[in-house]
Amino acid sequence: MPLNTLLELLLLAIASAFYPLLLAVVIIFLGRPHPKMLLLYFLAGALLVSISIGITAVNVLDAADIGSSARGTVNAAFYLVIGTAAVIIGAHFLRTAAKPKKDSPKPSMTQRVLTKDSSWLVFALGMLLNLPGLWYLLGLKNIALGDFSKTEEVLLILGFNVIMFAFVEIPLVGYTFAPDWSRRLVNRLNAWLHRNGRHLGGWIAVALGIYLITRGIIAAL
Repeated sequence: MPLNTLLELLLLAIASAFYPLLLAVVIIFLGRPHPKMLLLYFLAGALLVSISIGITAVNVLDAADIGSSARGTVNAAFYLVIGTAAVIIGAHFLRTAAKPKKDSPKPSMTQRVLTKDSSWLVFALGMLLNLPGLWYLLGLKNIALGDFSKTEEVLLILGFNVIMFAFVEIPLVGYTFAPDWSRRLVNRLNAWLHRNGRHLGGWIAVALGIYLITRGIIAAL
C-alpha cells in the first residue's frame, strides 16, 4: 500500500472524528441517563449507512476505470473543491464558536429528538446524520484511485469508519467494561468537548483545507 495515501487517509479519518455535528450528538447522548444504549444504536445506524455508501461509491469509481491521465485532473478537482469548502466551513465554525451563546428558552427540535430514549429513532438518526461528509468523500476517492485490491479497499473503508466514529466507540466500550470509571472520565470529556469541540473542528477544517488546496494546485501543474 502507498504510504503517503495511507497517511492521508489517516489524517482525513481523524479530521472526520472531530466533525462538530457528530461531537454535538455525542455530548447530548453522554448527558442522558442511559448513554450506552443510545450510543450503541446510533453507532449501528451510522456504520450501516456510512460503510454501505463507502463500498458502493468505491465500486462505482472502480467501474468507471478512470485512466492514469485523467486521475491527475480528478485529483486536482477534488482537492481544490473540497479544500476550498473546508476552509469556508472551518472559518464559519470558528466565527460562530467565538460568539457568546444566548440562552434559549426551550431546546431546539434537534435536541428534543436526540434526547428521546427511543432505540429505533436513535438508529434512524444515526443513518440520517452520518451521510458522507467532505473528508469521507475525499477518503473514498483516494481509496478508489489508489490501486488497492478489493479486499484492501473494504479494509480501508472499515478502518476509516472505526477512526471516524471513535468518539462514539470509546465511551461505548468504556461503559461496557468499566462503567464507573468511564462515567467520571466521560463527564470530563463531555465538558471539554462542549467548550472546545467547535473551535477544534473549525481549526482542523481550515488547516486541512489549506493542505488540500495546496495538493490540488500541485496536482494541476
